[in-house]
Amino acid sequence: MASVLYYEPLALMGSGPIAGVCRRFGLEVVPVPRSRTGRSVGFLAGLPGCPEGQEGGTPPEERTLVFCGVDRDTLDAVLEALKAAGAPPALKAVLTGANAAWSFARLVRELSAERRAMGGT
Repeated sequence: MASVLYYEPLALMGSGPIAGVCRRFGLEVVPVPRSRTGRSVGFLAGLPGCPEGQEGGTPPEERTLVFCGVDRDTLDAVLEALKAAGAPPALKAVLTGANAAWSFARLVRELSAERRAMGGT
């Protein structure tokens, strides 16, 4: 089943419109708690054979969505629907063979560095 790993750094925020939009497109929303951001992205997504990674470490400070097993058309539609729903900003990625073994925290750091390099805040 296609899913979205959802990380919310602010405990009081909740998933709100993000989870609602994702569910509307049949995507399972998998919350990633701060304590599990050291786990590998593939492990969190339930991919067999992916390394588990470690608990703990410094949790990221940016809301993040990682789309797992989502086809291109659905991804485009979800991104448009998130924008239309006024969902809060989030870093976004797609689970790939290259990033499946990375810790979730590392993926967020890489996404954040990419955004800064492209002139984002």
